[in-house]
Amino acid sequence: MAIIVYSLGNQIPIPLVKMTVEYQTMIRHYHMSMLSILTGANLPDLSLFSLGFSPYMAAMMIIQLLVMMKWSIVEEISQRQLMYLQNFLSLLFALIEAAIIANGFSLAAGSDHLLKVLMIIVTLTAGAMFVQWLGNVTTIYGIGGMVVLIVGNMLHSNMNRLVLPCRQLLKMKNGIWLLAALIIGSLLIAWLTIIFHAAHYETKQIQISLPSQIEPAVFPIGFNLGTMMTFMLGMSFLVIPSLVASLFKMPAFWSSPKFQIGFAIVMTFLIDYFFAFVMLSPRQIAKGMRHSGNYLLEIGKPTRRFIRRRLVLFNFFSALVLGLLVGLQIAGSLLAPKIWQPLYALPISIVMIVLFMESLVEILNELMIPKRYQKLKEGVLKSI
Repeated sequence: MAIIVYSLGNQIPIPLVKMTVEYQTMIRHYHMSMLSILTGANLPDLSLFSLGFSPYMAAMMIIQLLVMMKWSIVEEISQRQLMYLQNFLSLLFALIEAAIIANGFSLAAGSDHLLKVLMIIVTLTAGAMFVQWLGNVTTIYGIGGMVVLIVGNMLHSNMNRLVLPCRQLLKMKNGIWLLAALIIGSLLIAWLTIIFHAAHYETKQIQISLPSQIEPAVFPIGFNLGTMMTFMLGMSFLVIPSLVASLFKMPAFWSSPKFQIGFAIVMTFLIDYFFAFVMLSPRQIAKGMRHSGNYLLEIGKPTRRFIRRRLVLFNFFSALVLGLLVGLQIAGSLLAPKIWQPLYALPISIVMIVLFMESLVEILNELMIPKRYQKLKEGVLKSI
């Protein structure tokens, strides 16, 4: 039911909007469309739910970063207060995004310009907050929450975007083989995403609270810890040069394809490392082990330095691949003809869909835990 409501809301156009050439050019030629897909938004059509989950995701990322950094002011407030803060930030970001879209690209015209701009801002903000409420309701009464809605939006958007390129491929010589290669390549990307998402380096950890005859616990260090957050928040940073160049008429170099592509690759590489160190902080782990008395077996060096070096080594390939994928997508959006642009964005879309689907699988596995324990309990009773 939530998916149906969300799909219908994406088809309701915003009243009083005058689509300008400047806005259409920005959406078509830059990677704003990719950002909108990743955040469940619908920026090209400017519908009731055009902002999607982008305000909520920005607020959620900020709250998560504050919690991960363990600031004293965050640790002192309750979970309920954190939710109030997150909702307030969502509302604030929704107002800011709506104001930029409505006023920055002159989407309202006429003598009552200010009134129209205000109504567009209110409509976009209300739609974004309703989407957030819909996701929360799905979390309580459904499965997957907002993830289900974002996956549905991504699948729908990518299918619509790929129809025209696939038709053009079929018209080309050996087009059927090119289309088959595209499908096989997509499946290969999905398979590699699953493998690298699960890949980790294992180190034996001694926990002094456990009996000595028990085998040492495993301390895993992931190979691509920051992938999901890199895409979700990183794409927002990658839009900055395009947005600034469009709004403030920056020099030609700022909006040149070479600068855009280079900026995207470097920023993606750095953001991936940043989130990897936030999610698995060597300092916090070493501090926790020192206080608990636990330690890593046979590492021969301080725990903090050992984890830091492994993170730098293992996440290099992940950050490099993500940077190249994002650079490829932006190169396609800037340099390729409009008809072929969706093919350049396909690898990132596949990676995100696979990661979201894996999170849904984890949710389903959690829901199955009581049933599995019931089967285990019945098996033990029968054996007795």
